[in-house]
Amino acid sequence: MGIFSSLCNITLAQSNAQSNVAIYGILDAGIAYDNANSAGSIIAVKSGQESSSRLGFKGSEDLGDDLKALFVVEAGIVLNTGVSDQGGRLFGRQSYVGLGSDWGTVTVGRQYTPIYLAYGAIDPFGNNSAGDINTLFGSDYNFLGNHKRFDNAVVYTSAPNSLGLNASVAYSFGGQAGDTSAQSQAGLSFGYTDGKTKIIYAYHEANKDLPPVDGDTYKSHFLGATYDFSIVKTHIAFDQTAQGDGFKTQSYLLGATIPFGKHALFGDYTFRENKVTPDANTNQFAMGYNYSLSKRVNLYTIFSYLRNDANSKVKTDELGSNVTTVQTGIRYAF
Repeated sequence: MGIFSSLCNITLAQSNAQSNVAIYGILDAGIAYDNANSAGSIIAVKSGQESSSRLGFKGSEDLGDDLKALFVVEAGIVLNTGVSDQGGRLFGRQSYVGLGSDWGTVTVGRQYTPIYLAYGAIDPFGNNSAGDINTLFGSDYNFLGNHKRFDNAVVYTSAPNSLGLNASVAYSFGGQAGDTSAQSQAGLSFGYTDGKTKIIYAYHEANKDLPPVDGDTYKSHFLGATYDFSIVKTHIAFDQTAQGDGFKTQSYLLGATIPFGKHALFGDYTFRENKVTPDANTNQFAMGYNYSLSKRVNLYTIFSYLRNDANSKVKTDELGSNVTTVQTGIRYAF
């Protein structure tokens, strides 16, 4: 990878001295245990446990007058089998192009939704692993499939500023003949960040969305915050999701991160209340440990225990079943 990257950088530098193109990625794999299936528990090699495995290319070019062009194309990799992730898409994680200036950035293509990025900014597990926020926030354990990214999207992201304020506004065209709003999605986020405090509000709407309630508009509100006390960082979040009269949940998260030298402990408790179906609440306790071998490489262990009420079956195929998951592995970022 080092030789390939060097050759690419030399070639690109020779072709245009004003352009900047980089190759980056994450390779993550390990062993996982869970008892989610009613047929019995399983132990298997898994890819992308702490961070999804990926290979990406990003670049920018200075156009003058404080204007630049930029692009990102990023492929997901299932490391234990070598196949493409995201249903076999070549650049299924991200693929967009845009323009940026001191006023912000406008990008067009397949991109993350603002609410998913807000989740990741607050989640102690960084939007991944068995303990991540997506298990009980958003729609019924299918948020990752439906609203993590959207195709055909135009996204505006504000430029960094001295006030610590940030914002993002996004719209995804549905592309349906005869109904321009069908399958369209919209999202936004507003935040504040300083040296210790982070506060984010985000909203996502999907018109005539996929199940659980086909044909109704999916709406999700998220509010989260972190505060860094140096010896410990605290995390707190709330989410309300609704779709028609048949689906409404409210979710809560309380977590902490404790770094010490090459080590880090992190964990959270998440609770989701089903506002429509009785006896269908879910709660999860999760904790993780990281040990850094270098700036790019770390080992990890993650544990989660999820408890379903009698009419809930999050992460499992059986109503009322509880799920234990253990993940351990190695993560290499470059």
